[in-house]
This record gives sequence, structure tokens and C-alpha cells, in this order.
Amino acid sequence: MATVTETLPANMAPLYLLGYLFNWGLYGVLSCQVYVYYLAFPKDGRWTKLLVGGIYLIETAQTILVTHDAFAAYASGYGNLNALGSAQLEWLAVPTFSGIVSCAVQLYYGYRLRLLSGSNLLGLVIAVIALTQGTSAIVQGVQAKIIGDFADLATKAFVSCTIWLAGSATCDVIIAISMTFVLLRKDTQIPQTHAMITRIVRLVVETGCLTALAATIDLILFLSFQHNSYHGCVALTLAKLYSNSLMVIFNSRLRIVDGRNVTTTTITDSSVSFNRKSRISGNGRQTLVHLSTSSPPSAQLGQVQIRKELETWSDGGDAIPLEEQDFVYHTKA
Repeated sequence: MATVTETLPANMAPLYLLGYLFNWGLYGVLSCQVYVYYLAFPKDGRWTKLLVGGIYLIETAQTILVTHDAFAAYASGYGNLNALGSAQLEWLAVPTFSGIVSCAVQLYYGYRLRLLSGSNLLGLVIAVIALTQGTSAIVQGVQAKIIGDFADLATKAFVSCTIWLAGSATCDVIIAISMTFVLLRKDTQIPQTHAMITRIVRLVVETGCLTALAATIDLILFLSFQHNSYHGCVALTLAKLYSNSLMVIFNSRLRIVDGRNVTTTTITDSSVSFNRKSRISGNGRQTLVHLSTSSPPSAQLGQVQIRKELETWSDGGDAIPLEEQDFVYHTKA
């Protein structure tokens, strides 16, 4: 065990420890999300699977490196200020891996935005900013390796770190605003489509604001407290926030049968009404029809029979065409 020769600074040691804990916790969340993705979406494209697998491998490597550094600073090097302030392997784990992950996630969003909006210019702008901040992060990692001490990063690697964090936050904000605008333009106001688009917009805005806020806080702490390394706590979580944000978007397609988040629309106006003794009337095809009876159907009177009854309910001899997804069966209490 190392001999304790100095007192650890109270403003640095707890924050770095919190950063390590957040990193481990977010890695656990990411592992669960990747496993759910593996089970739920085996038919996704090859490149999407490679993106998820590649990011997860990088995050696993980062967690291993961060664990090594945490052990060296708080266990084998306990009480040694040099061990606490040394960059050790974090020059690779934090700026380098964080820049690669954030760049990959932002490039994917830029690609999807180009497809949705049809604008090559928008995709190009996002790609340029993403590559710029990712490159700056790698440069900052190399500088951290050469400098070897976190306390000197603010003065000797000021430009690269500023471009990395500012570029990352800017790119996230552009993606969130652009994705919201593009998706809302495609809203058809059909209840199911509207609910899906609203959910995606909410997720994009929330995840984009989260990563942008984290990068902004990291930048503010980096610029305001140049010799205290407060920003290290947030920097340790950046890569995990990006990867988890991406997996949240991917897994948002998952549907839980009879879950609490399943939404239905009830038609209560006079334009559509139907029960086993009434007739359907209204203007044109309806999106959803609710069938109510006083008792549950027997085994013989299932959805197929109900559908046939709806389809053959004639108005002047013409059958009304309905699909299975156009009605929901209800039982009155």
C-alpha cells in the first residue's frame, strides 16, 4: 500500500469518484438496452447492427480502462496526489472514446435526417460538425497523453477541448431541432401515426438536450475552473450518455402487448356509433370503431366473427370494408 504523504483535495477526489460511479451505472443501463435490442430487432440492417455492436465494444473497453484508473487512484495509489491527478489511461478512455462514440451517433442522426428531409446540405452540415468535434476529441486525447496531468489540460489543450465540447453541444442542438421540424412536417394527424411521431419527437428532443446539456456543463466547468478538473466528473459520462441515447431511439420501436403505454382512441361523437343492434353511419372510412356488448363473447364469437359482422353490415346492400386494426372490442362492466 502506498504511503500517505499528503491530504487529498476535497474538491477533486469526490467528483472523480462520482464520475466513475456514473460511468459504471450507465454501462449497466447500456448493457440492458443492447440485450433488449438484440432480442427485439433481429431483422435490422447490417450497418445498424454493426453500429450498435461497435459502440458497445468501445463502451466496454472504456469501462475497463476507467476501472483500471479508478483502482490506481483510489486503491493502489490511495493518498498519492500524483496518482489522482495523472491522466493514466483516461486520455484514451475519456476524450478519445467519447469523441468516437459521439461522432458515430451524430453521423447516424445526420444520415437519417438526410433521408427524412431529402436535404443533402443538412446532412453535410451535421457530418462536418460531428467530424470536427470528433477529431478535436482525439487530438485532445493525444495531448492529454503527452501532458500526463489533468490540471494542465486547460492551459495546454485549451483549443482542442473547447472545439470538442462546443462542437458536440452545437451538433446535438441542430439535430434535435431539425429532427423535430422534419418529423412534425410528416405528421398526418391519424391517431396512431400522430402518437408515434409525437413519441419520437419527444425522445429526440429529450436525448438531444441531455447530451447537449452535459457537453455544455463540461465546457463551462472546463473553462471556469481550469486547475481543479471539476469537468472530469461530467466527461466520464459523456460517451455513455450518447450511446444510451441512441439505444433509447432504437428501442422506442418496441411494443409491449397490453402494456400501460398502449394508447387507444375512443369515438364518442355522433358521426360513428355501432353496437350489435345499430348501424354504422358517417362520412367515409373511419380509423377506429369500438364494439360494446354487455357480456364477453363466447369462444365461437371471436374477433373473426365480429369482423365479419361489421363487414357484412350493409347500408343499401353495400358491405362496409373494415380491417382488423380498425376496431377494438370492449366489454361493458
